[in-house]
Amino acid sequence: MPKRLLAFFERLLEFFCLLFGLVLGALIALMCVDILIRNLRLGSLPWLLELTEYIMYSGAFLAAPWVLRQGNHVRVDALLTALPKRIAVRMEQIVDLVGLGVSLVLLGYGGYAVWDAYAGKMMQYKTWTVPEALLLLPIPIAAALLSIEFVLRICRVQGVVAEAYDPTKRASI
Repeated sequence: MPKRLLAFFERLLEFFCLLFGLVLGALIALMCVDILIRNLRLGSLPWLLELTEYIMYSGAFLAAPWVLRQGNHVRVDALLTALPKRIAVRMEQIVDLVGLGVSLVLLGYGGYAVWDAYAGKMMQYKTWTVPEALLLLPIPIAAALLSIEFVLRICRVQGVVAEAYDPTKRASI
């Protein structure tokens, strides 16, 4: 059962990342269309800027757990490579614990913000009228996925044999 859950989790991360990539590609195509129709003086797509804002922020949040999973996030490994491997493993775990803590705080506040916006029937009025809870929803979803990934990272590093550990690689050994 745990292997099934892990496989489901990995597929979910891949889904969000793939979805963001596809939507981003469509957004770029729409920007090209907008530029073309403006240059031909046929009009414009006034809602495109608002859509871009929503996609960029929600996509960045929902793709973040996949990036963390791949180990492609921003890291500074100078200290880890200078330390003895056993200490480097422990430092990696401490950093992952801090990341877990931040993710859990973000999950709590994000969940509260979504609930508050939903309960207050708050709306975002721009070109479109969109429920604010819907716009805030990617935050707690991403925070929950990040929390799970940080727990998995902590567990993966725990089983590492100190001599074989390379801190410049991702913590998914």
